[in-house]
Amino acid sequence: MESRRDFIKKASLLTGALGMAGLIPESIQRAMAINPAVGTTYLDAEHVVFLMQENRSFDHAFGTLKGVRGFNDPRAIRLPNNYPVWLQSNKKGETYAPFRLDIKDTKATWMSALPHSWENQVDARNNGDYDGWLEAKRSGNKQYADMPLTMGYYNREDIPFYYALADAFTVCDHNFCSMLTGTSPNRCFFWTGKIREEQNENSMPHVSNGFIDGSERVNWSTFPERLSKHKVDWKIYQNELSVGVGLDGEEDYWLANFTDNDMEFFKQYHVKRHPLHLP
Repeated sequence: MESRRDFIKKASLLTGALGMAGLIPESIQRAMAINPAVGTTYLDAEHVVFLMQENRSFDHAFGTLKGVRGFNDPRAIRLPNNYPVWLQSNKKGETYAPFRLDIKDTKATWMSALPHSWENQVDARNNGDYDGWLEAKRSGNKQYADMPLTMGYYNREDIPFYYALADAFTVCDHNFCSMLTGTSPNRCFFWTGKIREEQNENSMPHVSNGFIDGSERVNWSTFPERLSKHKVDWKIYQNELSVGVGLDGEEDYWLANFTDNDMEFFKQYHVKRHPLHLP
């Protein structure tokens, strides 16, 4: 099978023969001239690690990163008023642009998560107008409810570890959650690629946490099972279970899993075999 690099090189030769080499950006030409170092292709990988974090958008972390479709994106969605999507207005007619949440000189770390469930995500989208963010994403903290926190972002100074990763590895921009809702449905996509047992309109879509959370609520095939079927080893690293296992107070805050691993709720994983749940 022809590799992507081979294809690009052949395409480059063809465009050169046709006198079109000047149409290829210089950065791409340089990349095509580099042969991959031994041991650096995906075929050389011994382990693949998947980590999912949540409640923050791509622009919230990397909107100012050089070279991505962030706040300088010339092809950003246009609102009905012809503003770019990140110029959001509230019901008072006040318009806000993205602003930095200075992690050192403000209380931004303690702003908590803004609303991110099915209802308010759909309201923010507003039937495809994408102009409902300020109203739908108000903080649940009354002290901050009138602040346009949904427009806030971090930069390199605020989250240097994330920017170091972005500098060292490939960043996939134009990145969104799998569906306009909260934790468990999106983690369901992460673990299984879907949120309903059958891919048809009569099969219930699990669009809210409550449809999934709670032991043995769902039972369709998961990616770990498919890996096992093909004799590929896998492991899950996490804190304790989300179902009660005897933790309390700060112990629970630090060590519980907060329903963040949907595998716990799939019937075939038998999570209730934990000693505290056995007869």
